[in-house]
Amino acid sequence: MKKTTIGLLALGIFLAACGFASAATHTISWSPATTCTDGSGISGATVTYSLYWSTSSSLSSVSTIATGLTGTSHTFDPSALGMTAGGTVYFAMKTTLSTGPVSGYSSALSWTVPAKTLSGISIGGASSVNEGAASVYTATATWSDGSTTSVTPTWSLSATSYAAINSSGTLTAASVAASQTVTVNASYTSGGVTRTAAKSVTIANVAAVLSGIAINGASSVNEGTTSTFTVTAAWSDGTSTAVTPSWGVSGTTYASINSSGTLTAASVAANQTVTVNASYTSGGVTRTAAKSVTIANVTAALTGITIGGAASVNEGGTALYTATASWSDGTTSSVAPTWSLGGTAYAAINSVGVLTAGSVSANQTVTVNASYAAGGTTRTASKPVAVVNVERPVPAAATHLKIGKPDIVAQDTWRLSWDAVTTYANGEELVAGATVLYDVYWSRDPSLAADNLALLTRSTTATQVDFQPLSLGMAQQERVYFALRTRLGSGDQSALSSSLPWRVMNRGPVAPDKGKIGLKTIVSRN
Repeated sequence: MKKTTIGLLALGIFLAACGFASAATHTISWSPATTCTDGSGISGATVTYSLYWSTSSSLSSVSTIATGLTGTSHTFDPSALGMTAGGTVYFAMKTTLSTGPVSGYSSALSWTVPAKTLSGISIGGASSVNEGAASVYTATATWSDGSTTSVTPTWSLSATSYAAINSSGTLTAASVAASQTVTVNASYTSGGVTRTAAKSVTIANVAAVLSGIAINGASSVNEGTTSTFTVTAAWSDGTSTAVTPSWGVSGTTYASINSSGTLTAASVAANQTVTVNASYTSGGVTRTAAKSVTIANVTAALTGITIGGAASVNEGGTALYTATASWSDGTTSSVAPTWSLGGTAYAAINSVGVLTAGSVSANQTVTVNASYAAGGTTRTASKPVAVVNVERPVPAAATHLKIGKPDIVAQDTWRLSWDAVTTYANGEELVAGATVLYDVYWSRDPSLAADNLALLTRSTTATQVDFQPLSLGMAQQERVYFALRTRLGSGDQSALSSSLPWRVMNRGPVAPDKGKIGLKTIVSRN
């Protein structure tokens, strides 16, 4: 026989609260129905569930929560279903098979609907209040069921020197010299739960209206000097402050003024009057002012002189020195002083400041002095100047010295010859037209010590010199040494050349041999 009733065996219904941002929801769950009322199992049919609630334990009147549920749990919102917070409600279920049979109600499950709790509060109102003005602040509570309500909190305020707030949330801003920040605080308690909130509020300094401006500064400025002018602004609240205006000046031939208010007076032949103008704008309001200023003609006094010119002059060279006078009006001018010189052994200076350097063997210092008088005032100045010794290139030493007989043989006569010198010691070519002279020496001392040198000939321009050993006191077979020093017409001279050693030969002439006189003997040294 076909079974037509289904048993709902899972009568233990579990309720769990689930928190969501918009509302407080809860989940009810149950055990699945697996048998019929006679204890036989359910097979071949799909099981669904219907969920109901009622305010009556007898389920005399029920409201449907959901039908056709295939799972074993369901989430619901008590408030959305009309359940009263704090009240008791009853849940029941029916089981339906896809083949048609439907069970009766399960046993009722009682549940107390949770009361909503205070989640938080927020403050509403202006974030800025002008000084001297008032503004009302409100508080809104947020509840555990996602709802919100207006509440009356306890109000308080930080930085009470700038504002005050009453129990109704009305904030009154004090007068401030500059914008200030205060914090509005609210505290609210419900169901033993207290929540607080804070809001930052700016007490705004309200700009006063510009009433006028005044120029401050000297009424007379000496020519060639500067003077700074300032401006003070007057405001509608009775205060005054320094401001930076736009500047201008009339009579620009006699003075100018920059953006900082500094007036520069030009040079004038007689006193002149200019007008300093200022313009300032604030809050769309522009105010102007003018001040008459005298540019005073002043006779400048001599305050000092300075010497201009080279710090060094090469020996034998010239340099021009000048003098500049400084005046009490800040100007400078070129002047013609009286010139003098310390260290006249090394240089001389004429009346127009031209210094002529003498010849020095090493750098020397002289002092150029200047003295100038104007309006009964005399000022002096000094400048050290180096007279520089100029190193000149010296000629190269002679090379390739050799001794031989002259072409025309004279008894006891020998010839010393060498290559012409054409360069300086550094290898550079001699300047065109340079006069080259040779000083020829001989010595018995192989070291050619200066004290042992004997002059053979001096200042010859030839590249050879003939000599007779006997007349010079040279003994036969004696070893002697020859060397040369090259000199230029300017006086610059080389070091001694390398020495040429020679054994004295004084044997006299020999008989002619095949039309020739003797054998030409040449001893050379490179």
